[in-house]
Amino acid sequence: MNKKLLKQIFSTVFFFAFVAANSFAQQLQITGRVVSAKDKEAIIGANVFIENSSGNGTITDIDGNFSLSVPQNAMLTISYISYKSKQIKVTDSHSLRIELEDDAIGLDDVVIIGYGSQRKSDLTGGITAVGSEKLQMVSTNNLMDKLTGQVPGLNITNTKARPGEDQTFLIRGENSLSADNAPLVVLDGIPYNGSIGDIDPDVIESLSVLKDASSAAIYGSRGSNGVILIQTKKGKKGTATVSYKGQIGMQEPERRLNVMKGEEYVKYIQDYTRLKPGYTGSSLDPNIILNPSERANYQAGTETDWQDIIFRKALTHSHQISISGGTDRTAYLASLSFLGEDGVVTNTGLKRTNLTLNLTQELNSWLTIGMGTQATQRETGGIQPYIEAGLKMSPYGIYKNADGNYVDYPMDQTLFYNPMADTDAIQDKTSRNIFISTFADLILPVKGFSFRSNFGYNYRNTFTGAYYGRNTLTGKKVSGDASIENIHYYDYTWENLLKYNNTFGKHKIDATLLFSIQQTNHQESKQTGQSFVNDDSDYHNMGGAEKNQTVTSKLTETALLSYMGRINYAFASKYMLTLTARSDGYSAFGVNNKYAFFPSVAAAWNLSSEDFFEAESIDMLKIRASFGSNGNQAIKAYQTMNRLSLAKYIWGDGTIVNGTFIPSNGVGNPHLKWETTRTFNWGVDFSFWNGRLSGNIDLYRTHTVDLLMSRTVPIMNGYRTIMDNVGETLNKGVEIAVNTINISSKDFNWTTNVNFSLNRDKILELRGDGKDDVTNKWFIGKPLRVFYDYNIIGTWQENEAETAKAQQPGAVPGSAKLEDHSGPDGVPDGKITADDKKIIGSKLPSFLLSMGNQVSYKNFYASLMLNGVFGQWKELHEQNFDRWMPSYNYLSGMNYWTPENPTNEMTSPAYIPYDKHTFYKKMTYVKIKNITIGYNFKKNLLDKIGIAGLSVNVSVNNLYTFSNLKNALNFDSNDIDGTYRNILSTYPSARSYIVGLNLTF
Repeated sequence: MNKKLLKQIFSTVFFFAFVAANSFAQQLQITGRVVSAKDKEAIIGANVFIENSSGNGTITDIDGNFSLSVPQNAMLTISYISYKSKQIKVTDSHSLRIELEDDAIGLDDVVIIGYGSQRKSDLTGGITAVGSEKLQMVSTNNLMDKLTGQVPGLNITNTKARPGEDQTFLIRGENSLSADNAPLVVLDGIPYNGSIGDIDPDVIESLSVLKDASSAAIYGSRGSNGVILIQTKKGKKGTATVSYKGQIGMQEPERRLNVMKGEEYVKYIQDYTRLKPGYTGSSLDPNIILNPSERANYQAGTETDWQDIIFRKALTHSHQISISGGTDRTAYLASLSFLGEDGVVTNTGLKRTNLTLNLTQELNSWLTIGMGTQATQRETGGIQPYIEAGLKMSPYGIYKNADGNYVDYPMDQTLFYNPMADTDAIQDKTSRNIFISTFADLILPVKGFSFRSNFGYNYRNTFTGAYYGRNTLTGKKVSGDASIENIHYYDYTWENLLKYNNTFGKHKIDATLLFSIQQTNHQESKQTGQSFVNDDSDYHNMGGAEKNQTVTSKLTETALLSYMGRINYAFASKYMLTLTARSDGYSAFGVNNKYAFFPSVAAAWNLSSEDFFEAESIDMLKIRASFGSNGNQAIKAYQTMNRLSLAKYIWGDGTIVNGTFIPSNGVGNPHLKWETTRTFNWGVDFSFWNGRLSGNIDLYRTHTVDLLMSRTVPIMNGYRTIMDNVGETLNKGVEIAVNTINISSKDFNWTTNVNFSLNRDKILELRGDGKDDVTNKWFIGKPLRVFYDYNIIGTWQENEAETAKAQQPGAVPGSAKLEDHSGPDGVPDGKITADDKKIIGSKLPSFLLSMGNQVSYKNFYASLMLNGVFGQWKELHEQNFDRWMPSYNYLSGMNYWTPENPTNEMTSPAYIPYDKHTFYKKMTYVKIKNITIGYNFKKNLLDKIGIAGLSVNVSVNNLYTFSNLKNALNFDSNDIDGTYRNILSTYPSARSYIVGLNLTF
């Protein structure tokens, strides 16, 4: 449909509207044009309607023009998404020119909250909204990457950097020791239990993070760790719009480790062998101390850079095409996208396809229905190289033999095999996710009342098939190794809400009642087998396995029943009050504790709306306070019941039968109930100098009781541990968000946003006896996640040999000098024993700080995002020679101890840590998260070729990381989730260079 035809259609519509208007007395015929105040460009599809006229109005055409018959002295409201609404009184027939101001938050200052929305000025709780403008600052295909640094108190770590892996995210730290600390994710009003990585970030319209108990209490037992509300884009009334967004780029490891080469490696091996086995003289000849497989390459001067083999430069590209539009009664949006990302580690990558369809239909004046569908397929198969082996492999190790096959053990040592030894294995991993959300909105015949019913269904399937053939190290040992795993998951949620919304003079009431049910079903099945006749069938002939055939399956079901009530009250936009109460019943808890009650209250005072408030420089100043309780239900199902395990028994005649027994951790507790988290939140929202400086400050204190954790009991009971509600934790902190408009002019604009968050947590009680749990490293009065070990205060020197021997068992010059921290009586006793262990530090950061900048000059735009993590203790894997394995390759330039180099910085390579202690350092890093530069082509040029919008951009992600630690592949890697991962041999962070194109018709 061309522009001329569109104008003819609009002209015809306006003509009939004009004819109809002549039949009414005292009607005025007005025309007008709606444009953007920023760039004076026409706004297509803006809504122009008459107040108090049952919705009579029109929309602007392709040039922003409109025509409308209105009563004399009518009040017009003009609105459009991402612009501030405007009201104009019509006094006579004339042509109007209306300029709409940009709205930084969007949706006319409306923020999405639980089961509804509110104007930002009316919020009483701790909520941070992130609009599409901020989400587009970072050009990445992962939603969590876009959020990093955007929300104070939201800590996102890319612990697993492999493409397709999920990031770890926490809101305001951790409250629980054993239960899940992840926040609840709600997608288009329905709790979403899928992977965040499955969501196409380009279909997200806005996002809200509910952080305090009052704002999250509406989700009751699922809101104790905070809530992330995601709203996808919907169609808009107006002409159909077709958009294409494409990106293509290259990525590489953000950094590599500088490992030893040539003579430095030989010198290191010589130092180790003379310090450990005590070799001297000719015994230190490289042709003697090197492994036989290394000697040939050493003599020939041939070296291998193993990082060149396991790492690579990789292609990444994404494409999205969408169509959206609507009529007066119908709005639609459809989107199809594809992401292809090759990983920076050989044989890794991601292929993701997303299909999104959102449809809203107004059936009549009192009934509107809608449906949203998101379907995702994700492929992440492939056996990646053994990264740690590649980093520690000798530069003289043999990569391939004369036949071109991988050498299994390049250094003749079996601890670290060839990093590529299993990469020829076949692994197919496909995940499919279908998420459907539907709703029906009814306006009831009683003024102010409405009813809404939401139904959501989520289905996920993951298939993993793997086969290690005879061309792999694993497969050749057993003549083929195969496995198949299928996981099927579905849940449904049905919610019914009765709402009342009305205004009485200066009084405004918004009330909500909810009834909700949810059910989940999780099924797993797995087959394994070894020893196949040949490798031809891969994993498709499991019955052909001659050895070690296993079949396992599992079913887990849960159900949740909820009731909720909430009242939002506001008086004269000055005083706001929110009361919430929710009751939840969960199937996984004991028969006597299925239900729990979670209330909350929040209040706000807008001082700037008071008559006595006359500070001209302050646009808005609001004080908030809230208190409430939430629950944590995130434990495995069936913990209240005795759980049997299977065992094989052999009768006297040799018959093998199945038997069952209760394992030492399989005894149920019928009295299990929710963890309960109670939170105080104090906040201030402010805006100065016409919005030049704005932001908010929040202080919070969270107290969690009835912790869900495993309690140790005497073995005489017949079991060792049982899940119970014991223990308390405390979590407190401060969050600051500041937004500034540094320069605002016709051609040049510059804005900055800074986010700061600080969190401190500690354990108040564990099992009620006042005792620490040293095994789990839980200590009363200390942070939840800590390193507990000996404190290293230097290195024993040769003149301290006698003191070292007397004080520290096994210590010799070059050993780590451990602090004599305590003794059996609680005071230093001159002996190093287990009593000298102490809290080294918390595994969580001391504070987070991020900064974003956005600059525009005419049609050019640019953005910069910095993200910093400060004061986080990390384990120094590289200083533990015993764990590093000193007879393997090592990092270049390390200042380790030798008699000729009596440093206190590091130990001798021959040192074996006493009592298996390790080394630690408080780490700080600041990452240049993203830099983007782009250009928006002028509309008058695009109109000539029939294009509505065109922009191009270039960007770089993870450009560089500044840190006080120099050796790391991924600074985010940690073991907060209980899985040991050091920052050296993990999957590396990727630096990417991207070129993007946005095109709209």
